[in-house]
Amino acid sequence: LAMAGYGSAKTAMASSGTVSFVIAGTADIAKNKFIPAVKDLPCAQLVGVASRDKKRAETYCQEHEAGIGMTYDELFARKDVDAVYAAISSGPRNAAIAQCIAAGKHVYSEKPFGGTVEELKGLIESCQAAGLQWMDGTMWYHSNRTLAMEAKLKELGKVKRVSAAFSWGPGLGLDEAWINGGNGRTDKTREPHGMLGDSGHYPVSAILWAFDWQLPIKVQALHTKKNKVDTIIECDAFLWFADGAVAVMDTSCERCHRSQFEVVCEKGVIKVDDLVGGQGRSGNFGAYENPFVGSSSYILGDEVGKDEVIGVEACDHEKKLVEAFATRVDAIKKGGSPDAQWGKRSLATHTVLCAIFESAEKGGVPIDL
Repeated sequence: LAMAGYGSAKTAMASSGTVSFVIAGTADIAKNKFIPAVKDLPCAQLVGVASRDKKRAETYCQEHEAGIGMTYDELFARKDVDAVYAAISSGPRNAAIAQCIAAGKHVYSEKPFGGTVEELKGLIESCQAAGLQWMDGTMWYHSNRTLAMEAKLKELGKVKRVSAAFSWGPGLGLDEAWINGGNGRTDKTREPHGMLGDSGHYPVSAILWAFDWQLPIKVQALHTKKNKVDTIIECDAFLWFADGAVAVMDTSCERCHRSQFEVVCEKGVIKVDDLVGGQGRSGNFGAYENPFVGSSSYILGDEVGKDEVIGVEACDHEKKLVEAFATRVDAIKKGGSPDAQWGKRSLATHTVLCAIFESAEKGGVPIDL
């Protein structure tokens, strides 16, 4: 087990300014991931939680020791809040984000995104123009392992092929009601892209990350399965890139748990089999619902097929994300500018997911980008 030379999970932000947050919405991911991370980081302070129903926000705050409950109007009027964590379902989220930007709040948005590509592009551009930081909630981007792999990819030459998948469901006790619209992921009125949006975000983001955020020139949904309420619960898609490279992705709530990618380059291969949970192929699903420390290794293969396990310092993905976001906000408060790369990543991922969705809705025809 080789160890990649990478720094501590803690950053220098601890000795810098503190960034104040309010959570917009009362989603489980906020209580399971964001609140524990903020409470444990000196760079962040949780002011409270906002909801359309103030009583609901107050109850949520009391249950999770999360500051004070407030309405959205009260949130937007506050001058002691630097940033908003938008943990709202994708349907109504864009409208709330637009109000956050208008109120001068930095935006940490959950994903996947709702609305059209142009709508999201407009929000990101508005955020940048206002001197505000945009970042989405894709936690794996910020792990020590991801940063180590980014450095290694620069040594491996041109990326030629990527395969990526995120599937889960069997073994978790999901019943027919859940699969057929009983959860937001399987109900297109709450998540228009269904499992393609909610879970397909991960393989698509991994593919684009490997290609350094170059968009494909064409995508095609080769297989799509819908449930009884006309929502995608399974999808396999192919992506073509301008330089002849290709990628394949799949997502499903009816296939065994896989959270993985393989990046095939000119001079070697990088493989990960625990992208989201970071617990290896251990069968430990708890990392999806609770704070966790993980992502401690990846596989590096050479041209002839010899693999080496590369060790990396394990970390808490959510803490790393909050630290990265708070670092950027603190820098802006001290006269710096927003880092545009995070908006670029959000827009690229949404662009490709929307194109795959369009292909699926049109019977699997190729869609040019």
